[in-house]
Amino acid sequence: MPQEATKPPRGTRAVPIRAAERTTMTKQRTGSGGESPRQDFDETFKHHAVDLTLKRGERTICSIAEELGISEWTLYRWRQQYAPRLGAGAPAANSPEDKDREIARLRAELVRMQEREIVLKKSLGILSETPGRGLPRSSG
Repeated sequence: MPQEATKPPRGTRAVPIRAAERTTMTKQRTGSGGESPRQDFDETFKHHAVDLTLKRGERTICSIAEELGISEWTLYRWRQQYAPRLGAGAPAANSPEDKDREIARLRAELVRMQEREIVLKKSLGILSETPGRGLPRSSG
């Protein structure tokens, strides 16, 4: 008796994955009410999928989700859960171009902060002048 082909979840496309791969990364779970079985992905698969989306390149999240056989929204949700947070021990830039861009950004920020400090010092000096002197009168 031939097996019936199950439809992929709504919003996804069927991508052929070898049977051996599918059994190692997913478990089929059936829901109540006779709907199609739900796939549970292991943590390794989720982290790998998130890593694919974080690498800079020509691939979009849509294409990665399609390739993995999951919906885009599932991949976005995994990114929220598993992507490294900025400022929380996120890995530093690896490529020399990334490092050069970071150095240029930090230097520009340093210049802005130094200019802001100069303006604040001048305004503090103006505001701390004695009020009796006032503004000079114009001669006219």
